[in-house]
Amino acid sequence: MISSREPNPRLDILREEVERDMFSPMRTHGWSVNIVAEHDAHSSLEFEAKKGEHLIRLAVLYSTGTENQHYKLLEKRVERIFFRGQAYMLESFAQGVRIPVESIAEFFPYLVELNKQSEPDRSSSKPPQKLRVRRITEENPLEGIFMRLGQFTSINLAVKLVQRRANDAAVELSAQDVRTKAEGIAYSMRNALDYVTSSATEKLNKRILGLYYGTMAFAFAEMLAKPTGPNSLDVIEGMTRQGHGLYTYAESGFNDLRVGVLAEGFMTRWLDMLGHDTAGFPRRKAKSTEDFGRLPADSWCTLEQLFSSMPEIDDLFSEVFGSAQGWLTPGYDNEANPHTVVLQTKRKASSAYACLYDRSSLVSLQRVESAGWPLAELRIKGKGDEGQVFSARVDHAGHDIWWSALPTHSSPFAHRTTLLLPTIGGMTEYRTIAAATLYALSIMVRYMPSAWRRIEGGTDDQYLALVKASLNVWERVLPEQFLQSIVNEQVYSGQPGGFFS
Repeated sequence: MISSREPNPRLDILREEVERDMFSPMRTHGWSVNIVAEHDAHSSLEFEAKKGEHLIRLAVLYSTGTENQHYKLLEKRVERIFFRGQAYMLESFAQGVRIPVESIAEFFPYLVELNKQSEPDRSSSKPPQKLRVRRITEENPLEGIFMRLGQFTSINLAVKLVQRRANDAAVELSAQDVRTKAEGIAYSMRNALDYVTSSATEKLNKRILGLYYGTMAFAFAEMLAKPTGPNSLDVIEGMTRQGHGLYTYAESGFNDLRVGVLAEGFMTRWLDMLGHDTAGFPRRKAKSTEDFGRLPADSWCTLEQLFSSMPEIDDLFSEVFGSAQGWLTPGYDNEANPHTVVLQTKRKASSAYACLYDRSSLVSLQRVESAGWPLAELRIKGKGDEGQVFSARVDHAGHDIWWSALPTHSSPFAHRTTLLLPTIGGMTEYRTIAAATLYALSIMVRYMPSAWRRIEGGTDDQYLALVKASLNVWERVLPEQFLQSIVNEQVYSGQPGGFFS
């Protein structure tokens, strides 16, 4: 180590900036750092950083205006050279140097690349889909949504929808297919709207059945509207002849009711269309508690676990069950992402660091790891006012921002944006989870009258508020979500003057 008798103020400044813009981020990301040499005469330093088995050595210059001989010396000792300030005559001073020489502003992207050497990039291989945006502004947003859905009860407008979506997807459809798809959409939409526009004052069992069958009719329209989906309502009816694709099992009632998926039936074909792997779905129903132990773990779940996937009723769910929630709230990780000074980088970021908040503090790290999201470097960051906090790198190659690489669920209720953890059959779409939950409730209403009576005013009445609140949420959220999936657009709804209108 070379030193001088008088303190070098440039080295003091350099140490301070290196600590702030390089060492602090590295420690946050699990690296240990240590200055191994300081060059007083050239106002530079060298440091080593270690994470696991990975060891690197880097140099930092106070200024690019350093003699070429020193660059050549560092070239033999380090993997990369960084400098503070502007790149003054860099090509001249660093002439002949073969290792990268970059501004400190480029350090954070380099740190991310180092991290990816330990945990490779997990960006989705699917290209991002650019959706049109449709904004609906009404005093009663739900009325505006129903009006937009109602237009597709017209076969002529449904034809335009089918043609537009086929053109967008570069799929060629025959005139006959366009016509039969449109006729099926119009018929399904009429049925759906008849079912779901029931009054909240109607009997609870009627609301459940109406919303379930309305959801199924919306799903028919969604499948028909997709260019590569079924070409007629007759094809969908053929799917329904195989059953719902779901079944239930309970020994007593709500508290132990389980819902399973099957290899055949409408729900299975719907999940196929959405890109889920249904090859491992069982062909037979479980008929005892022991049978469930022999089935794939993701082929069934409890009714409690289905309700856990509803962020809008988290307070009621916590009161009734007190178990792990089935969703997380994403947020920007201010500590793990670069500071303002480092944001001057010219590189386009393909990764960012996010916090995932678990308000129940009961979601396991393994469950988040297996969610299938483009996450790496996942760890439990700690617990605080927001509950348990996970930290992770979100890889978003192909997306402008990290947020759009995640399959977020948006809602006009509390927790506007969340991530739903996979549940039965790998479902992550809010509308499919709601459909499975409504199916289970409809089975109770129709075929388990004694169990349902206990909910409406007996020993299981703790579940009643949960069911009522869920219906209120679904009656508002599901029509908007199906409008999005049918027209294949990003829909935003709100009241005049509202933040999201």
